[in-house]
Amino acid sequence: MGELPVSKTVAKREARIAEILACAEKHFSIKGFHGAGISGIAADCGISVGHLYHYFGSKDELIQAVVKLEMRRQDESIAAFENLSPENLRIEMAELTNAIFSTDEEPFRTVLNFEILAEAQRNPDVAEILQQQDKQMRLRFVSILRRAGIDDPETRTELIFTIFSGLSARALRHPQQERAALLEVIKDVILKILGDKPVTSGAACA
Repeated sequence: MGELPVSKTVAKREARIAEILACAEKHFSIKGFHGAGISGIAADCGISVGHLYHYFGSKDELIQAVVKLEMRRQDESIAAFENLSPENLRIEMAELTNAIFSTDEEPFRTVLNFEILAEAQRNPDVAEILQQQDKQMRLRFVSILRRAGIDDPETRTELIFTIFSGLSARALRHPQQERAALLEVIKDVILKILGDKPVTSGAACA
Protein backbone atom coordinates (compact mmCIF):
# COMPACT_ATOMS: atom_id res chain seq x y z
CA MET A 1 0.00 0.00 0.00
CA GLY A 2 1.11 3.53 -0.73
CA GLU A 3 1.60 6.18 1.90
CA LEU A 4 -1.59 7.68 3.27
CA PRO A 5 -2.13 11.34 2.40
CA VAL A 6 -1.41 13.78 5.22
CA SER A 7 -4.65 15.16 6.61
CA LYS A 8 -5.26 18.88 6.55
CA THR A 9 -5.25 18.93 10.33
CA VAL A 10 -1.84 17.26 10.54
CA ALA A 11 -0.44 19.48 7.78
CA LYS A 12 -1.72 22.58 9.55
CA ARG A 13 -0.20 21.46 12.84
CA GLU A 14 3.16 20.74 11.21
CA ALA A 15 3.13 24.12 9.49
CA ARG A 16 2.38 25.87 12.79
CA ILE A 17 5.17 23.99 14.57
CA ALA A 18 7.61 24.95 11.81
CA GLU A 19 6.54 28.59 12.13
CA ILE A 20 7.00 28.57 15.91
CA LEU A 21 10.43 26.97 15.59
CA ALA A 22 11.51 29.58 13.03
CA CYS A 23 10.40 32.40 15.35
CA ALA A 24 12.07 30.73 18.32
CA GLU A 25 15.37 30.30 16.45
CA LYS A 26 15.53 33.99 15.68
CA HIS A 27 14.65 35.06 19.22
CA PHE A 28 17.10 32.60 20.76
CA SER A 29 19.90 33.73 18.44
CA ILE A 30 19.35 37.38 19.37
CA LYS A 31 18.68 37.09 23.11
CA GLY A 32 19.95 33.64 23.97
CA PHE A 33 17.96 30.71 25.26
CA HIS A 34 17.49 32.27 28.67
CA GLY A 35 17.09 35.88 27.56
CA ALA A 36 14.35 35.22 25.02
CA GLY A 37 10.82 35.08 26.37
CA ILE A 38 7.95 32.85 25.36
CA SER A 39 5.68 35.89 25.08
CA GLY A 40 7.94 37.52 22.50
CA ILE A 41 8.20 34.32 20.47
CA ALA A 42 4.42 33.87 20.54
CA ALA A 43 3.82 37.50 19.54
CA ASP A 44 6.26 37.16 16.63
CA CYS A 45 4.27 34.14 15.45
CA GLY A 46 0.97 35.95 15.85
CA ILE A 47 -0.36 33.53 18.44
CA SER A 48 -1.08 33.65 22.16
CA VAL A 49 1.26 32.22 24.78
CA GLY A 50 -1.39 29.64 25.63
CA HIS A 51 -1.57 28.60 21.98
CA LEU A 52 2.22 28.17 21.86
CA TYR A 53 2.09 25.97 24.95
CA HIS A 54 -0.44 23.83 23.10
CA TYR A 55 2.44 22.77 20.83
CA PHE A 56 5.33 22.93 23.31
CA GLY A 57 4.61 22.20 26.95
CA SER A 58 7.46 24.33 28.32
CA LYS A 59 10.28 26.63 27.30
CA ASP A 60 12.75 23.79 27.87
CA GLU A 61 10.77 21.63 25.46
CA LEU A 62 10.87 24.42 22.87
CA ILE A 63 14.64 24.82 23.35
CA GLN A 64 15.18 21.10 22.84
CA ALA A 65 13.01 21.16 19.69
CA VAL A 66 15.10 24.01 18.25
CA VAL A 67 18.31 22.14 19.08
CA LYS A 68 17.01 18.94 17.45
CA LEU A 69 15.97 20.86 14.33
CA GLU A 70 19.43 22.37 13.93
CA MET A 71 21.06 19.02 14.57
CA ARG A 72 18.91 17.42 11.84
CA ARG A 73 20.01 20.11 9.40
CA GLN A 74 23.63 19.35 10.15
CA ASP A 75 23.12 15.61 9.87
CA GLU A 76 21.38 16.02 6.51
CA SER A 77 24.41 17.89 5.17
CA ILE A 78 26.34 14.60 5.26
CA ALA A 79 24.02 13.07 2.66
CA ALA A 80 25.56 15.15 -0.12
CA PHE A 81 28.83 13.19 0.25
CA GLU A 82 27.52 9.65 0.57
CA ASN A 83 27.44 8.72 -3.12
CA LEU A 84 30.47 10.61 -4.39
CA SER A 85 33.45 8.98 -6.05
CA PRO A 86 36.74 9.27 -4.11
CA GLU A 87 37.93 11.97 -6.53
CA ASN A 88 34.72 14.03 -6.25
CA LEU A 89 34.71 13.60 -2.48
CA ARG A 90 38.02 15.45 -2.29
CA ILE A 91 36.73 18.23 -4.53
CA GLU A 92 33.47 18.67 -2.65
CA MET A 93 35.12 18.59 0.76
CA ALA A 94 37.55 21.30 -0.29
CA GLU A 95 34.73 23.46 -1.65
CA LEU A 96 32.64 22.96 1.49
CA THR A 97 35.00 25.28 3.35
CA ASN A 98 33.54 28.19 1.38
CA ALA A 99 30.02 27.48 2.61
CA ILE A 100 31.00 26.82 6.22
CA PHE A 101 33.32 29.79 6.41
CA SER A 102 30.72 32.24 5.14
CA THR A 103 28.31 33.72 7.69
CA ASP A 104 26.72 36.22 5.30
CA GLU A 105 23.81 34.17 3.98
CA GLU A 106 22.31 33.17 7.36
CA PRO A 107 24.27 35.01 10.05
CA PHE A 108 22.05 33.93 12.93
CA ARG A 109 22.93 30.27 12.35
CA THR A 110 26.44 30.72 13.74
CA VAL A 111 25.11 32.56 16.78
CA LEU A 112 22.47 29.90 17.33
CA ASN A 113 25.05 27.11 17.23
CA PHE A 114 27.25 28.89 19.76
CA GLU A 115 24.19 29.30 21.96
CA ILE A 116 23.52 25.56 21.66
CA LEU A 117 27.10 24.79 22.70
CA ALA A 118 26.79 27.11 25.70
CA GLU A 119 23.47 25.57 26.71
CA ALA A 120 24.96 22.08 26.47
CA GLN A 121 27.45 23.06 29.20
CA ARG A 122 24.65 23.61 31.72
CA ASN A 123 21.77 21.52 30.37
CA PRO A 124 22.37 17.74 30.29
CA ASP A 125 19.36 17.15 28.01
CA VAL A 126 20.78 19.50 25.37
CA ALA A 127 24.25 17.98 25.84
CA GLU A 128 22.81 14.53 25.19
CA ILE A 129 21.10 15.70 21.99
CA LEU A 130 24.30 17.35 20.80
CA GLN A 131 26.52 14.38 21.59
CA GLN A 132 24.19 11.83 20.02
CA GLN A 133 23.93 13.90 16.85
CA ASP A 134 27.70 14.28 16.68
CA LYS A 135 28.11 10.53 17.09
CA GLN A 136 25.72 9.82 14.23
CA MET A 137 27.44 12.35 11.96
CA ARG A 138 30.87 10.91 12.75
CA LEU A 139 29.72 7.36 12.05
CA ARG A 140 28.23 8.39 8.71
CA PHE A 141 31.32 10.31 7.65
CA VAL A 142 33.67 7.54 8.75
CA SER A 143 31.67 5.20 6.50
CA ILE A 144 32.03 7.63 3.61
CA LEU A 145 35.80 7.80 4.02
CA ARG A 146 36.07 4.04 4.47
CA ARG A 147 34.14 3.40 1.24
CA ALA A 148 36.52 5.80 -0.49
CA GLY A 149 39.43 3.64 0.66
CA ILE A 150 40.89 6.30 2.94
CA ASP A 151 43.10 4.99 5.76
CA ASP A 152 42.28 5.67 9.43
CA PRO A 153 38.88 7.26 8.67
CA GLU A 154 38.10 7.81 12.37
CA THR A 155 41.07 10.11 12.96
CA ARG A 156 40.63 11.92 9.65
CA THR A 157 36.94 12.49 10.39
CA GLU A 158 37.78 14.00 13.77
CA LEU A 159 40.38 16.30 12.19
CA ILE A 160 37.98 17.52 9.49
CA PHE A 161 35.14 18.07 11.96
CA THR A 162 37.48 19.98 14.26
CA ILE A 163 38.60 22.29 11.46
CA PHE A 164 35.07 22.98 10.23
CA SER A 165 33.67 23.59 13.70
CA GLY A 166 36.41 26.13 14.39
CA LEU A 167 36.04 28.18 11.22
CA SER A 168 32.98 30.12 12.33
CA ALA A 169 34.56 30.81 15.72
CA ARG A 170 37.63 32.31 14.08
CA ALA A 171 35.47 34.42 11.78
CA LEU A 172 33.75 35.95 14.81
CA ARG A 173 36.93 36.42 16.86
CA HIS A 174 38.95 37.80 13.95
CA PRO A 175 36.58 39.36 11.39
CA GLN A 176 39.43 41.25 9.66
CA GLN A 177 41.25 38.05 8.70
CA GLU A 178 42.36 37.57 5.10
CA ARG A 179 39.59 35.11 4.38
CA ALA A 180 40.39 34.33 0.73
CA ALA A 181 44.02 33.46 1.46
CA LEU A 182 43.04 31.43 4.54
CA LEU A 183 40.48 29.45 2.58
CA GLU A 184 43.07 28.34 0.06
CA VAL A 185 45.32 27.08 2.85
CA ILE A 186 42.44 25.28 4.55
CA LYS A 187 41.51 23.57 1.30
CA ASP A 188 45.07 22.29 0.99
CA VAL A 189 44.92 21.02 4.57
CA ILE A 190 41.63 19.20 3.91
CA LEU A 191 43.11 17.55 0.82
CA LYS A 192 46.15 16.41 2.79
CA ILE A 193 43.92 14.95 5.50
CA LEU A 194 42.04 13.02 2.84
CA GLY A 195 45.30 11.86 1.28
CA ASP A 196 47.41 13.43 -1.45
CA LYS A 197 46.49 10.76 -3.97
CA PRO A 198 42.86 9.66 -3.99
CA VAL A 199 42.27 5.97 -4.40
CA THR A 200 40.34 4.72 -7.38
CA SER A 201 36.79 3.48 -7.07
CA GLY A 202 38.04 -0.03 -7.77
CA ALA A 203 40.57 0.14 -4.94
CA ALA A 204 37.93 1.42 -2.56
CA CYS A 205 35.79 -1.61 -3.26
CA ALA A 206 38.65 -4.10 -2.98
